[in-house]
Amino acid sequence: MGCDIHLFVEIKKEGKWTKFEEDYFTLDEFDKKYYKKDKGTTPFDWRSYGMFGFLANVRNYSHSEFLQEYRGLPIDCDLTSEEKEDIIDSNYHSHGYLLLSELLAFDYNKNFWDRRVTKQVSPNGWNGAALAEEGEGTHPTYKEFLGNFFFTHLEELKQLGNPEDVRIVFYFDN
Repeated sequence: MGCDIHLFVEIKKEGKWTKFEEDYFTLDEFDKKYYKKDKGTTPFDWRSYGMFGFLANVRNYSHSEFLQEYRGLPIDCDLTSEEKEDIIDSNYHSHGYLLLSELLAFDYNKNFWDRRVTKQVSPNGWNGAALAEEGEGTHPTYKEFLGNFFFTHLEELKQLGNPEDVRIVFYFDN
């Protein structure tokens, strides 16, 4: 069973967090064809266990650093009480949020030991989330690891306002 991220952006205006719901973030080629538009309402809206691990220590098979772990939904987020209850009481997990300033403060040029490797575990079976032994794995920068599209969305987030007044709110499902 796979894991997916659910995410929305909020901007702080006059002391209140407000959900940003414009078609603003660049879609990948598949989504452009599928949705027949160039922009969508959410950044980082694709399945990437590397990104999930980096943002929230979810499916962190690579053993990367992570920006936050299990903060929960912000108490002042722009959701109705029914929406919050649905998100918290359902099968969603690992609720969290990050300010744009936190995303921008990280040194993406830093290298790390990506310990996720694929290993054969039986004659016809493979484990794509195996742990690398000494001498195995790779040593990418976080910029290489997360990929160009992550930084396209990061740049778009920067255009929305002061980094202390822009945040992403997310949670995951299995």
